[in-house]
Amino acid sequence: MMHNLEEESRRRERALLVGTGPKSQREALIESLEELAMLASTAGAVVVEKILHIREKPDAATLIGKGKAADIEQIRKGLSVDAVILDQELTPAQIRNLEGVIQAKILDRAELILDIFALHARTKEAKIEVELAQYQYRLPRLTGKGIDLSRLGGGIGTRGPGEKKLEAERRRIRDRMKKLKDDLKSVEKSREVQRKRRRTTFRVALTGYTNAGKSTIMNALTDAGVKTEKALFTTLDSTTRILEFGDGKKALMTDTVGFIRKLPHHLIASFRSTLEEAVEADLRLRIVDASHPEFQSHLDAGSAVLNDLGCLDKPSILVFNKIDRLLDRGVLKALSSRYRGCMCVSALTGEGMVSLLSALELEMELEMVEGVFRLPLEDGRLRSKIHELGEVLDTNYEEGYMELSARMHKADFERMKKLVLEAGGEAHGGKR
Repeated sequence: MMHNLEEESRRRERALLVGTGPKSQREALIESLEELAMLASTAGAVVVEKILHIREKPDAATLIGKGKAADIEQIRKGLSVDAVILDQELTPAQIRNLEGVIQAKILDRAELILDIFALHARTKEAKIEVELAQYQYRLPRLTGKGIDLSRLGGGIGTRGPGEKKLEAERRRIRDRMKKLKDDLKSVEKSREVQRKRRRTTFRVALTGYTNAGKSTIMNALTDAGVKTEKALFTTLDSTTRILEFGDGKKALMTDTVGFIRKLPHHLIASFRSTLEEAVEADLRLRIVDASHPEFQSHLDAGSAVLNDLGCLDKPSILVFNKIDRLLDRGVLKALSSRYRGCMCVSALTGEGMVSLLSALELEMELEMVEGVFRLPLEDGRLRSKIHELGEVLDTNYEEGYMELSARMHKADFERMKKLVLEAGGEAHGGKR
Protein backbone atom coordinates (compact mmCIF):
# COMPACT_ATOMS: atom_id res chain seq x y z
CA MET A 1 0.00 0.00 0.00
CA MET A 2 2.81 2.40 0.94
CA HIS A 3 4.60 1.53 -2.31
CA ASN A 4 1.48 2.47 -4.33
CA LEU A 5 1.21 5.83 -2.54
CA GLU A 6 4.87 6.60 -3.25
CA GLU A 7 4.43 5.64 -6.90
CA GLU A 8 1.33 7.87 -7.20
CA SER A 9 3.24 10.76 -5.60
CA ARG A 10 6.03 10.37 -8.16
CA ARG A 11 3.51 10.52 -11.01
CA ARG A 12 1.93 13.75 -9.80
CA GLU A 13 3.36 17.07 -10.98
CA ARG A 14 5.82 18.69 -8.61
CA ALA A 15 4.98 22.36 -8.11
CA LEU A 16 6.85 25.38 -6.77
CA LEU A 17 4.63 28.26 -5.64
CA VAL A 18 5.56 31.95 -5.77
CA GLY A 19 3.78 34.87 -4.13
CA THR A 20 4.84 38.50 -4.35
CA GLY A 21 3.78 41.88 -3.03
CA PRO A 22 4.72 44.78 -0.72
CA LYS A 23 5.96 44.31 2.85
CA SER A 24 2.84 46.00 4.26
CA GLN A 25 0.73 43.09 2.95
CA ARG A 26 3.02 40.33 4.20
CA GLU A 27 0.45 38.50 6.35
CA ALA A 28 -2.21 38.56 3.62
CA LEU A 29 0.37 37.37 1.07
CA ILE A 30 1.35 34.43 3.28
CA GLU A 31 -2.31 33.46 3.74
CA SER A 32 -2.94 33.73 -0.01
CA LEU A 33 0.12 31.55 -0.70
CA GLU A 34 -1.19 28.90 1.71
CA GLU A 35 -4.50 29.00 -0.14
CA LEU A 36 -2.64 28.61 -3.44
CA ALA A 37 -1.06 25.47 -1.99
CA MET A 38 -4.53 24.07 -1.28
CA LEU A 39 -5.58 24.92 -4.83
CA ALA A 40 -2.51 23.18 -6.24
CA SER A 41 -3.17 20.08 -4.12
CA THR A 42 -6.81 20.05 -5.21
CA ALA A 43 -5.58 20.14 -8.83
CA GLY A 44 -3.45 17.05 -8.14
CA ALA A 45 0.02 18.61 -7.76
CA VAL A 46 2.59 17.95 -5.05
CA VAL A 47 3.76 21.26 -3.57
CA VAL A 48 7.49 20.95 -2.92
CA GLU A 49 8.31 24.61 -2.13
CA LYS A 50 6.64 27.96 -1.44
CA ILE A 51 8.49 31.23 -1.99
CA LEU A 52 7.32 34.69 -0.88
CA HIS A 53 9.12 37.49 -2.72
CA ILE A 54 8.67 40.87 -1.03
CA ARG A 55 8.64 43.53 -3.74
CA GLU A 56 7.05 46.97 -3.40
CA LYS A 57 6.11 47.25 -7.10
CA PRO A 58 5.55 44.43 -9.60
CA ASP A 59 7.98 44.15 -12.49
CA ALA A 60 6.15 44.85 -15.76
CA ALA A 61 8.17 42.28 -17.70
CA THR A 62 8.18 39.29 -15.31
CA LEU A 63 6.13 40.36 -12.23
CA ILE A 64 8.93 39.19 -9.89
CA GLY A 65 12.01 40.61 -11.66
CA LYS A 66 14.49 38.80 -13.90
CA GLY A 67 16.99 38.27 -11.06
CA LYS A 68 14.40 36.58 -8.85
CA ALA A 69 13.25 34.48 -11.82
CA ALA A 70 16.87 33.29 -12.25
CA ASP A 71 17.02 32.40 -8.53
CA ILE A 72 13.79 30.41 -8.86
CA GLU A 73 15.20 28.54 -11.86
CA GLN A 74 18.15 27.39 -9.73
CA ILE A 75 15.80 26.24 -6.95
CA ARG A 76 13.59 24.51 -9.55
CA LYS A 77 16.54 22.52 -10.87
CA GLY A 78 17.52 21.34 -7.42
CA LEU A 79 13.99 20.21 -6.57
CA SER A 80 13.10 18.73 -9.99
CA VAL A 81 10.01 20.94 -10.25
CA ASP A 82 7.60 20.45 -13.19
CA ALA A 83 5.51 23.62 -12.76
CA VAL A 84 5.99 27.07 -11.24
CA ILE A 85 2.69 28.63 -10.12
CA LEU A 86 2.42 32.34 -9.35
CA ASP A 87 -0.23 33.71 -6.99
CA GLN A 88 -1.24 36.53 -9.33
CA GLU A 89 -2.75 36.66 -12.79
CA LEU A 90 0.03 37.02 -15.34
CA THR A 91 -0.07 38.90 -18.63
CA PRO A 92 0.78 37.00 -21.84
CA ALA A 93 4.11 38.87 -22.02
CA GLN A 94 5.00 38.01 -18.41
CA ILE A 95 4.34 34.30 -19.02
CA ARG A 96 6.53 34.39 -22.13
CA ASN A 97 9.35 36.24 -20.36
CA LEU A 98 9.29 33.91 -17.37
CA GLU A 99 9.39 30.88 -19.66
CA GLY A 100 12.54 32.35 -21.16
CA VAL A 101 14.27 32.13 -17.77
CA ILE A 102 12.52 29.28 -15.93
CA GLN A 103 12.61 25.97 -17.79
CA ALA A 104 9.27 24.69 -16.49
CA LYS A 105 5.57 25.11 -17.08
CA ILE A 106 4.48 28.60 -15.90
CA LEU A 107 0.96 28.91 -14.48
CA ASP A 108 -0.87 31.64 -12.61
CA ARG A 109 -3.63 31.51 -10.02
CA ALA A 110 -6.40 32.05 -12.61
CA GLU A 111 -5.32 29.13 -14.81
CA LEU A 112 -4.98 26.88 -11.76
CA ILE A 113 -8.56 27.69 -10.69
CA LEU A 114 -9.77 27.00 -14.23
CA ASP A 115 -8.05 23.62 -14.14
CA ILE A 116 -9.80 22.71 -10.88
CA PHE A 117 -13.14 23.81 -12.31
CA ALA A 118 -12.54 21.56 -15.33
CA LEU A 119 -11.68 18.68 -12.98
CA HIS A 120 -14.91 19.02 -10.96
CA ALA A 121 -17.45 19.94 -13.65
CA ARG A 122 -20.13 17.24 -13.88
CA THR A 123 -23.25 18.59 -15.59
CA LYS A 124 -23.46 19.73 -19.20
CA GLU A 125 -23.95 23.34 -18.05
CA ALA A 126 -20.86 23.38 -15.81
CA LYS A 127 -18.72 21.78 -18.52
CA ILE A 128 -19.82 24.41 -21.05
CA GLU A 129 -19.14 27.22 -18.57
CA VAL A 130 -15.66 25.91 -17.74
CA GLU A 131 -14.66 25.39 -21.38
CA LEU A 132 -15.87 28.88 -22.28
CA ALA A 133 -13.92 30.44 -19.39
CA GLN A 134 -10.79 28.54 -20.42
CA TYR A 135 -10.99 29.84 -23.99
CA GLN A 136 -11.61 33.39 -22.76
CA TYR A 137 -8.47 33.10 -20.65
CA ARG A 138 -6.28 31.42 -23.28
CA LEU A 139 -7.22 33.35 -26.41
CA PRO A 140 -5.14 36.48 -25.63
CA ARG A 141 -2.30 34.22 -24.42
CA LEU A 142 -2.08 32.18 -27.62
CA THR A 143 1.47 32.47 -28.92
CA GLY A 144 3.59 31.08 -31.72
CA LYS A 145 7.39 31.23 -31.67
CA GLY A 146 7.18 33.86 -28.94
CA ILE A 147 4.76 36.08 -30.89
CA ASP A 148 1.57 37.21 -29.15
CA LEU A 149 -1.66 36.66 -31.03
CA SER A 150 -2.40 40.37 -30.62
CA ARG A 151 0.78 41.23 -32.57
CA LEU A 152 -0.18 39.29 -35.71
CA GLY A 153 0.02 41.42 -38.84
CA GLY A 154 1.96 44.09 -36.91
CA GLY A 155 4.93 44.40 -39.29
CA ILE A 156 8.55 43.28 -38.91
CA GLY A 157 8.95 40.23 -36.74
CA THR A 158 5.35 39.10 -37.05
CA ARG A 159 5.42 37.56 -40.51
CA GLY A 160 6.25 34.01 -41.47
CA PRO A 161 4.79 30.51 -41.52
CA GLY A 162 3.55 30.76 -37.93
CA GLU A 163 1.12 33.57 -38.74
CA LYS A 164 -1.39 31.56 -40.78
CA LYS A 165 -1.38 28.79 -38.21
CA LEU A 166 -2.17 31.24 -35.38
CA GLU A 167 -4.85 32.97 -37.45
CA ALA A 168 -6.50 29.60 -38.05
CA GLU A 169 -6.25 28.68 -34.37
CA ARG A 170 -7.70 32.01 -33.32
CA ARG A 171 -10.60 31.55 -35.74
CA ARG A 172 -11.20 27.98 -34.50
CA ILE A 173 -11.30 29.14 -30.86
CA ARG A 174 -13.66 32.01 -31.60
CA ASP A 175 -15.99 29.70 -33.56
CA ARG A 176 -15.95 27.26 -30.65
CA MET A 177 -16.66 30.08 -28.16
CA LYS A 178 -19.67 31.18 -30.23
CA LYS A 179 -20.97 27.59 -30.25
CA LEU A 180 -20.48 27.32 -26.46
CA LYS A 181 -22.32 30.62 -25.85
CA ASP A 182 -25.24 29.39 -27.99
CA ASP A 183 -25.29 26.08 -26.11
CA LEU A 184 -25.21 27.94 -22.78
CA LYS A 185 -28.19 30.08 -23.82
CA SER A 186 -30.13 26.91 -24.59
CA VAL A 187 -29.28 25.43 -21.18
CA GLU A 188 -30.17 28.73 -19.48
CA LYS A 189 -33.62 28.68 -21.13
CA SER A 190 -34.20 25.21 -19.74
CA ARG A 191 -33.05 26.34 -16.29
CA GLU A 192 -35.36 29.35 -16.45
CA VAL A 193 -38.32 27.04 -17.16
CA GLN A 194 -37.37 25.05 -14.04
CA ARG A 195 -37.16 28.26 -12.01
CA LYS A 196 -40.65 29.31 -13.12
CA ARG A 197 -42.02 25.96 -12.00
CA ARG A 198 -40.45 26.54 -8.59
CA ARG A 199 -41.70 30.10 -8.16
CA THR A 200 -44.52 29.00 -5.87
CA THR A 201 -41.97 27.67 -3.35
CA PHE A 202 -39.73 29.76 -1.11
CA ARG A 203 -36.14 29.47 -2.35
CA VAL A 204 -32.94 29.62 -0.30
CA ALA A 205 -29.44 29.79 -1.83
CA LEU A 206 -26.26 28.84 0.03
CA THR A 207 -23.40 31.17 -0.84
CA GLY A 208 -19.94 31.71 0.59
CA TYR A 209 -16.23 31.10 0.33
CA THR A 210 -15.08 27.75 -1.01
CA ASN A 211 -14.68 25.13 1.74
CA ALA A 212 -16.81 27.13 4.21
CA GLY A 213 -19.08 24.12 4.70
CA LYS A 214 -22.04 25.01 2.47
CA SER A 215 -22.56 21.44 1.29
CA THR A 216 -22.31 20.10 4.86
CA ILE A 217 -25.00 22.55 5.98
CA MET A 218 -27.20 21.54 3.05
CA ASN A 219 -26.76 17.85 3.88
CA ALA A 220 -27.62 18.53 7.54
CA LEU A 221 -30.82 20.41 6.67
CA THR A 222 -32.08 18.38 3.70
CA ASP A 223 -30.32 14.97 3.68
CA ALA A 224 -29.12 15.99 0.21
CA GLY A 225 -26.10 13.69 0.09
CA VAL A 226 -23.97 16.39 -1.59
CA LYS A 227 -20.28 15.45 -1.83
CA THR A 228 -18.14 17.05 0.87
CA GLU A 229 -14.39 16.90 1.43
CA LYS A 230 -11.51 19.06 2.66
CA ALA A 231 -10.75 20.50 -0.77
CA LEU A 232 -11.59 23.62 -2.74
CA PHE A 233 -14.41 23.81 -5.31
CA THR A 234 -15.90 20.36 -4.74
CA THR A 235 -19.29 21.91 -5.66
CA LEU A 236 -19.56 23.44 -9.13
CA ASP A 237 -22.98 22.28 -10.23
CA SER A 238 -25.79 23.87 -8.24
CA THR A 239 -27.82 21.22 -6.40
CA THR A 240 -31.41 21.90 -5.29
CA ARG A 241 -33.19 19.88 -2.61
CA ILE A 242 -36.43 20.16 -0.62
CA LEU A 243 -36.16 21.64 2.87
CA GLU A 244 -39.01 20.46 5.11
CA PHE A 245 -40.23 22.20 8.25
CA GLY A 246 -42.01 20.55 11.17
CA ASP A 247 -45.53 21.68 10.15
CA GLY A 248 -45.29 20.28 6.62
CA LYS A 249 -44.26 23.54 4.97
CA LYS A 250 -41.50 23.25 2.40
CA ALA A 251 -38.79 25.40 0.84
CA LEU A 252 -36.16 24.75 -1.81
CA MET A 253 -32.46 24.99 -0.92
CA THR A 254 -29.71 25.34 -3.52
CA ASP A 255 -25.98 24.81 -3.00
CA THR A 256 -23.91 27.07 -5.28
CA VAL A 257 -20.28 27.27 -6.44
CA GLY A 258 -17.91 28.69 -3.82
CA PHE A 259 -16.22 32.10 -3.97
CA ILE A 260 -12.50 32.77 -3.65
CA ARG A 261 -10.17 35.77 -3.57
CA LYS A 262 -8.75 36.86 -6.93
CA LEU A 263 -11.46 34.90 -8.76
CA PRO A 264 -11.08 35.81 -12.45
CA HIS A 265 -13.90 38.09 -13.62
CA HIS A 266 -14.41 36.11 -16.82
CA LEU A 267 -14.99 33.05 -14.65
CA ILE A 268 -17.77 34.84 -12.77
CA ALA A 269 -19.24 35.86 -16.13
CA SER A 270 -19.11 32.29 -17.48
CA PHE A 271 -20.70 30.87 -14.33
CA ARG A 272 -23.36 33.54 -14.17
CA SER A 273 -26.15 31.13 -15.09
CA THR A 274 -25.16 28.83 -12.21
CA LEU A 275 -24.74 31.75 -9.82
CA GLU A 276 -28.11 33.07 -10.97
CA GLU A 277 -29.61 30.76 -8.34
CA ALA A 278 -28.14 33.10 -5.73
CA VAL A 279 -29.66 36.10 -7.51
CA GLU A 280 -33.14 34.64 -8.00
CA ALA A 281 -33.51 33.12 -4.52
CA ASP A 282 -35.80 34.70 -1.94
CA LEU A 283 -33.08 34.40 0.69
CA ARG A 284 -29.31 33.89 0.67
CA LEU A 285 -27.48 32.09 3.49
CA ARG A 286 -23.98 33.57 3.50
CA ILE A 287 -21.84 30.80 5.00
CA VAL A 288 -18.52 31.73 6.64
CA ASP A 289 -15.94 29.45 8.29
CA ALA A 290 -15.77 31.03 11.77
CA SER A 291 -12.61 29.06 12.62
CA HIS A 292 -10.59 30.43 9.72
CA PRO A 293 -8.09 33.16 10.68
CA GLU A 294 -8.91 35.06 7.47
CA PHE A 295 -12.71 34.77 7.71
CA GLN A 296 -13.14 38.54 7.26
CA SER A 297 -11.33 38.52 3.92
CA HIS A 298 -13.45 35.51 2.91
CA LEU A 299 -16.58 37.47 3.80
CA ASP A 300 -15.31 40.46 1.80
CA ALA A 301 -14.59 38.25 -1.23
CA GLY A 302 -18.14 36.90 -1.08
CA SER A 303 -19.54 40.43 -0.84
CA ALA A 304 -17.56 41.43 -3.94
CA VAL A 305 -19.01 38.57 -6.01
CA LEU A 306 -22.57 39.17 -4.76
CA ASN A 307 -22.13 42.85 -5.60
CA ASP A 308 -21.01 41.89 -9.13
CA LEU A 309 -24.16 39.78 -9.41
CA GLY A 310 -26.33 42.67 -8.18
CA CYS A 311 -27.78 40.88 -5.14
CA LEU A 312 -25.59 42.08 -2.25
CA ASP A 313 -28.47 44.12 -0.76
CA LYS A 314 -31.10 41.39 -1.15
CA PRO A 315 -32.37 39.51 1.96
CA SER A 316 -29.71 37.29 3.54
CA ILE A 317 -28.66 35.64 6.80
CA LEU A 318 -25.00 35.57 7.80
CA VAL A 319 -24.13 32.08 9.13
CA PHE A 320 -20.84 31.41 10.92
CA ASN A 321 -20.14 27.68 10.52
CA LYS A 322 -17.55 25.30 12.06
CA ILE A 323 -17.85 26.78 15.56
CA ASP A 324 -16.90 23.32 16.92
CA ARG A 325 -13.34 24.19 15.86
CA LEU A 326 -13.14 27.34 17.97
CA LEU A 327 -10.79 26.97 20.93
CA ASP A 328 -12.06 30.21 22.48
CA ARG A 329 -15.86 30.13 22.75
CA GLY A 330 -15.78 33.81 23.62
CA VAL A 331 -15.38 34.41 19.89
CA LEU A 332 -19.09 33.58 19.45
CA LYS A 333 -20.14 36.50 21.65
CA ALA A 334 -17.84 38.83 19.72
CA LEU A 335 -19.27 37.65 16.39
CA SER A 336 -22.86 38.09 17.56
CA SER A 337 -22.05 41.58 18.80
CA ARG A 338 -20.20 42.64 15.64
CA TYR A 339 -22.60 41.05 13.13
CA ARG A 340 -26.12 41.69 14.42
CA GLY A 341 -28.58 38.96 13.49
CA CYS A 342 -25.92 36.41 12.51
CA MET A 343 -26.27 32.71 13.29
CA CYS A 344 -23.46 30.58 14.78
CA VAL A 345 -23.62 26.87 13.95
CA SER A 346 -21.71 23.65 13.49
CA ALA A 347 -23.16 21.60 10.66
CA LEU A 348 -20.87 18.76 11.76
CA THR A 349 -22.10 18.47 15.39
CA GLY A 350 -25.57 19.98 14.85
CA GLU A 351 -25.04 22.84 17.30
CA GLY A 352 -27.23 25.84 16.37
CA MET A 353 -28.88 24.05 13.43
CA VAL A 354 -32.35 23.98 15.03
CA SER A 355 -32.16 27.77 15.52
CA LEU A 356 -31.05 28.19 11.91
CA LEU A 357 -34.01 26.14 10.69
CA SER A 358 -36.36 28.31 12.78
CA ALA A 359 -34.82 31.47 11.32
CA LEU A 360 -35.36 30.13 7.80
CA GLU A 361 -39.00 29.37 8.53
CA LEU A 362 -39.50 32.87 9.92
CA GLU A 363 -37.95 34.45 6.82
CA MET A 364 -40.20 32.32 4.64
CA GLU A 365 -43.28 33.51 6.53
CA LEU A 366 -42.23 37.14 6.05
CA GLU A 367 -42.24 36.68 2.27
CA MET A 368 -45.58 34.88 2.01
CA VAL A 369 -49.05 36.44 2.15
CA GLU A 370 -52.64 35.19 2.01
CA GLY A 371 -55.42 36.74 -0.01
CA VAL A 372 -58.78 36.12 -1.68
CA PHE A 373 -59.43 36.44 -5.42
CA ARG A 374 -63.00 36.73 -6.78
CA LEU A 375 -63.15 35.77 -10.47
CA PRO A 376 -65.83 35.29 -13.12
CA LEU A 377 -66.72 31.58 -13.10
CA GLU A 378 -65.74 31.11 -16.75
CA ASP A 379 -62.26 32.60 -16.36
CA GLY A 380 -60.19 29.41 -16.30
CA ARG A 381 -57.00 31.26 -17.35
CA LEU A 382 -56.79 33.33 -14.17
CA ARG A 383 -57.75 30.36 -12.01
CA SER A 384 -54.87 28.36 -13.54
CA LYS A 385 -52.52 31.30 -12.98
CA ILE A 386 -53.40 31.47 -9.28
CA HIS A 387 -52.75 27.73 -8.93
CA GLU A 388 -49.44 28.21 -10.75
CA LEU A 389 -48.20 31.08 -8.59
CA GLY A 390 -49.42 30.00 -5.18
CA GLU A 391 -50.99 27.43 -2.90
CA VAL A 392 -54.82 27.48 -3.14
CA LEU A 393 -56.18 26.98 0.39
CA ASP A 394 -59.94 27.06 -0.34
CA THR A 395 -62.38 27.50 -3.27
CA ASN A 396 -66.02 28.67 -3.12
CA TYR A 397 -68.59 29.20 -5.91
CA GLU A 398 -71.52 31.66 -5.91
CA GLU A 399 -73.60 33.73 -8.37
CA GLY A 400 -71.40 33.22 -11.42
CA TYR A 401 -68.19 33.84 -9.48
CA MET A 402 -65.57 31.72 -7.77
CA GLU A 403 -63.53 32.77 -4.77
CA LEU A 404 -60.06 31.35 -4.29
CA SER A 405 -58.18 31.78 -1.03
CA ALA A 406 -54.49 31.47 -1.80
CA ARG A 407 -51.06 31.80 -0.24
CA MET A 408 -48.19 33.15 -2.34
CA HIS A 409 -45.19 35.47 -2.52
CA LYS A 410 -45.93 39.15 -1.90
CA ALA A 411 -44.72 40.11 -5.37
CA ASP A 412 -46.82 37.39 -7.02
CA PHE A 413 -49.91 38.50 -5.06
CA GLU A 414 -49.56 42.07 -6.32
CA ARG A 415 -49.08 40.84 -9.88
CA MET A 416 -52.10 38.52 -9.63
CA LYS A 417 -54.22 41.25 -8.02
CA LYS A 418 -53.59 43.54 -10.99
CA LEU A 419 -54.60 40.83 -13.50
CA VAL A 420 -57.78 40.00 -11.57
CA LEU A 421 -58.86 43.65 -11.32
CA GLU A 422 -58.23 44.15 -15.06
CA ALA A 423 -60.52 41.17 -15.74
CA GLY A 424 -63.34 42.72 -13.67
CA GLY A 425 -62.79 40.62 -10.57
CA GLU A 426 -61.85 41.49 -7.00
CA ALA A 427 -58.83 40.86 -4.80
CA HIS A 428 -58.55 41.25 -1.04
CA GLY A 429 -55.91 40.60 1.59
CA GLY A 430 -52.26 40.35 0.77
CA LYS A 431 -51.27 40.30 4.41
CA ARG A 432 -49.43 37.68 6.43
